Amino acid sequence: MVHKMKNIFITIITYSTIVFSQSFSGPTINPFNLDAVGVSNTPTFVDINSDGDYDCFAGLGNGFTAYYQNNGTSSSPAFADWYWNAFGISDVGNNARPAFADMDGDGDYDLYLGEAGYDIYFLRNIGTIYSPNFFFVTTNPGGIANLGPNVAPALVDIDDDGDYDLFTGEGFGNIYYYKNLGTAFNAIFSVAFTNPFGLSDVGFSSSPAFTDIDFDGDYDAFIGNQNGDIIFFRNNGTKTDPSFGIGVTNPFGISNVVSNAAPYFVDINDDGKEDLFVGSGNGDTYYFLNTTVVSVEDVQNSSFVELKAYPNPVGNTLNISGKNVDLKNAELSVYSILGEKLNLNTTRSGSIASINFTNLAPGIYILVIQSDVVNYSTKIIKGLRGF
Repeated sequence: MVHKMKNIFITIITYSTIVFSQSFSGPTINPFNLDAVGVSNTPTFVDINSDGDYDCFAGLGNGFTAYYQNNGTSSSPAFADWYWNAFGISDVGNNARPAFADMDGDGDYDLYLGEAGYDIYFLRNIGTIYSPNFFFVTTNPGGIANLGPNVAPALVDIDDDGDYDLFTGEGFGNIYYYKNLGTAFNAIFSVAFTNPFGLSDVGFSSSPAFTDIDFDGDYDAFIGNQNGDIIFFRNNGTKTDPSFGIGVTNPFGISNVVSNAAPYFVDINDDGKEDLFVGSGNGDTYYFLNTTVVSVEDVQNSSFVELKAYPNPVGNTLNISGKNVDLKNAELSVYSILGEKLNLNTTRSGSIASINFTNLAPGIYILVIQSDVVNYSTKIIKGLRGF
């Protein structure tokens, strides 16, 4: 349940600025007039006309790419009716998979377009940031080789060296990585590395997306698969040296989308948090609103609510006290760092509560407190010694 905060000011005693308990609500199917126009859609969002809001391009199973212009605003999207292959985008035969990035350093978005075979089409934008015009240059630019079938490209600077690297999903469920050995103006790609940095085969029809879901400065990976699930790999490394943890299926309130999940993250409502759109095999687009409480600025104003969780680090028992909040009727939850909700013994009375951490391994956990007046999350460290 999502609680909207009105007229609430929270003074947070514990870790207060950034919160790491990610959560999504939904899904809403085909929101904001994003009608289903064909099977196996892969939605991608980019401000293609530089008007300050995100437009949508959806690659489709028939090889076409549908374009939805956003006629709304950066905080309230409203997409116009779609039309095919806008701005000179090519028909690629089957299973179009678009990825946009400025690959030549000229300030506008170019297009890498995957397809059902073993190729990526490179379309350079020879127009402007306001009026795009895509021109087909070549297949498999920059020396890309050994792609799998049903190529699903994602462009991201995974090593923070100032240029775009390439990850591709493929029909057999692997992820291929091509490091950009060139520059931001001229991409030259390495040989393919299969399932690098701890990523793993996710089944069939892998489709990768990257975002910094935990606000720690590096990119985490979300990979859709043929079963309609999304596998999450947290980056436990750094922004220059990624190292992904064990995959977790459909975390943070994300749910199955029936088949051929194709995730894409974008801050569609301009609230500073990236929301999730997922294309599916039947052509529908699933929208998951990011409801993570990022900072105390998310809940404001006049009445005074005070929360204290102690000791932190905790050994055996975490104590919680509140002012102007009834903890007896609040939802108290503890999650692992991977988003798994834990079943812990909790006692409470009025504005006082305690949670038993005795059987938990040392590490980082997330405390979530929700009621009609508060929606609060904070990091709790389980120490090596009990007390």
